Amino acid sequence: MLIIVQPLSAGVRLTARMVAAGVPCLVPTQFPELLPPGVHAGATVVDWHPDAGVAGLLRLVEKACAATGTAPTGVIAGFEYAVPEAAELARTLGLPALGAEAAEAVRQKDVMRRRCEERGVAYPRSVPVGPEETGPCPLPFPVVVKPVDCGGSLMVSLCRDEEEYARACAAVHDPGEEVKFHPNPRRTALVEEYVEGPEFSLDGWVDADGPHLASVTTKFLSAPPDFFEMGHIATAPERSPHGEVLERFARGVVAAFDLTVGPFHIETRIVRDRGPVLIEVGARLAGDNIPELVLAGPGVDLCAATADAARGLSHDPGAPAPVSAGLAFVTTDRPGTFAGTLSGIDAFTEAAEFRGLLPEAEPGAELDPGDIFSNRVARIHFEGDLDRVERLVASVLSEVRVDVEGVGHQDKKGAPA
Repeated sequence: MLIIVQPLSAGVRLTARMVAAGVPCLVPTQFPELLPPGVHAGATVVDWHPDAGVAGLLRLVEKACAATGTAPTGVIAGFEYAVPEAAELARTLGLPALGAEAAEAVRQKDVMRRRCEERGVAYPRSVPVGPEETGPCPLPFPVVVKPVDCGGSLMVSLCRDEEEYARACAAVHDPGEEVKFHPNPRRTALVEEYVEGPEFSLDGWVDADGPHLASVTTKFLSAPPDFFEMGHIATAPERSPHGEVLERFARGVVAAFDLTVGPFHIETRIVRDRGPVLIEVGARLAGDNIPELVLAGPGVDLCAATADAARGLSHDPGAPAPVSAGLAFVTTDRPGTFAGTLSGIDAFTEAAEFRGLLPEAEPGAELDPGDIFSNRVARIHFEGDLDRVERLVASVLSEVRVDVEGVGHQDKKGAPA
């Protein structure tokens, strides 16, 4: 019986895939309403809240094993916030698991930075700032302010002066600021130097045969001060012009953080005169449809690899495909009501590399450009050569406009067209 703790985002898709494949699954979650009907029908879905801790998980496992007559075979963290609990549960059950220090280092960004310092991984200079610490910014501007233990680019902001810095820290420190899916955020800010350079995520897994890098994923981010993810392109490392240096970097990060089992999602920027610099590392599947892109492009099934690794098995991905798969999120730059149409989209749906246009919002939805969860209205997928897919994704982001009712037509920067 495979145990998938608190599946959200990519964890939901992984769970659905395992259930569809006939794998017996136990799914402890506080968000059962986010699981598709097939999971409810084919898996044992039980109520679990992080407040119940690992002791609560163990009780659920014992009850499920007694009821089904099956034994646990592996444990997977279904979301970033569940990594420590999933790792502890796996260790308690004697299954493949991250160590306690490794699980903490990939979850708490201040601990992550200390691990970088100790193990020789390049990283931006950083200073943790708690809610009781007031005063000027501890680093030269510009700086990036982020929460130490949140995901999804929440409250991550570029600050160019003391006013912006104070406002960004106040948002992180505010106990009334809701953090979606997070039961108990620490409310400590991490202040970091802003490093410039192309950004990539390095997506792979560690199994009984060691680490495997499946994709060098090109990232497209929104304009400062936010760092919303606007698009991705998954490419086999052998096909990326940065593949050799980034694969070497990924293996160094995996070793430095003692990632001994399961998926990894490493975010890095290649900085002039410094090379790859670690932005963050997670011991979980990437969100934002990246596993689907890795499967459609390089042809590696990260969900299957994750499940095999959790059960102590080796996963053979086969030869990587020479195809890059990319997507662009079509987003609004203005608040308002979605009219249901996109200006300029036809030129891209007619491209030879076009594979699909999928809605993210219904007509009539209220849109907020300042909220990553309510500014996306669609995503458009492409497959083909890296250069061509890269041009298509970049062009969608610059040229396609969301039609918003009651607002004058504007370009992507908000100026009247």
